Amino acid sequence: MSRVHRLFGRFGGLGVAAIVLTVAAAPLFTSAADHLDAPTLGEVHNANDSLSVVKRNGPLDINDLYTFRAATSGRTVLAMTVNPAVNLIGPAVFSSEGLYTFNVDTTGDAVADLRYEVTFGDPDVRGVQHYTVKANGKAVASGFTDNAKGKSQSRGGVVAFAGQRSDPFFFDLLAFLGTVKGEGSGSLLDGVANDFFTPLNTLAIVIEVPNAALGGDGAAIGTWATTTLNGAAIDQIGRPAINTVFNGSAADKEAFNATPPSQQRTALNGTFRNNIIGVLQAFSALDAEGAYTDVEAAGLADVLLPDVLTYTVGSAAAGPLNGRGLADDVIDVELNIVTGGYPFPGRDGTGAITGDGVGPHGDYLASFPYLGTPH
Repeated sequence: MSRVHRLFGRFGGLGVAAIVLTVAAAPLFTSAADHLDAPTLGEVHNANDSLSVVKRNGPLDINDLYTFRAATSGRTVLAMTVNPAVNLIGPAVFSSEGLYTFNVDTTGDAVADLRYEVTFGDPDVRGVQHYTVKANGKAVASGFTDNAKGKSQSRGGVVAFAGQRSDPFFFDLLAFLGTVKGEGSGSLLDGVANDFFTPLNTLAIVIEVPNAALGGDGAAIGTWATTTLNGAAIDQIGRPAINTVFNGSAADKEAFNATPPSQQRTALNGTFRNNIIGVLQAFSALDAEGAYTDVEAAGLADVLLPDVLTYTVGSAAAGPLNGRGLADDVIDVELNIVTGGYPFPGRDGTGAITGDGVGPHGDYLASFPYLGTPH
């Protein structure tokens, strides 16, 4: 049975028009994971399947955050990608005035107990930059962004990489733009799945740290990434697509990027939490069991906020609810959650959108720095 017919079966008698109209009621995945997720970062427009991309603060625009078990026993990988599509739209350099931070919460209060902060020097004539990694203010690694010198000099068991890599994210962006925003001919129900990100490069910062620095095997941690410029917040991400999916207005998206995770449930009189509840109930109406109840939607909102990528140190990542590996299909997981596929008692998820039909890339590396070589 084709993907189209399976989806028709799950949606029962709704029909294509009803599905498209219902999905179009909220801003689901309109800019990929967190690529260009707020107006100060940029936007994507699609007219007749021809994309135009506007980038602002590109070098400080966080695409994705990953947290997973390293290839070497007893170590954990933290990786963030920034500045989408640098092989098409530059500049392919990191900000020399900005600060890139991996935040790690080891006590469960969504406040960073450990910060790995990465800064970059000015690029030379080849675009090569020197960088330094500090852990809570102490230098632990340094290196250069060119491929020949990409692996850092390390201290205290920390190894780092910074430079251009193949974008590891996978997603049928054109189908979502067509279905959600009515821009172009792509559709979730057309039986055609195209990974928009396959040919694209991004900038990546990858650090590999001893598990002992994170509390040891079995420790429960939360991670999120931030970028700042002259002390002002630019972008923030924990789990993928939280800001993109649930905050509809430009003002809410900007405010979310500037709100520390520990304050996200209550900030602006609960605006972010209420946004999540509203979107969950709107989309889960696609499910045969009907929309999430108030209790169900509120319970999920309290899982998704604070926006922190939780992870059990030493375990196999299963993003986005336990870390996130490069090959974890977080779009499929989040589609299920948002459209009613979350396994509450009595809810089997019949009718939920189960995925976009796109799978992991084939260029991930088995060892450090894990992300594929640039195109």
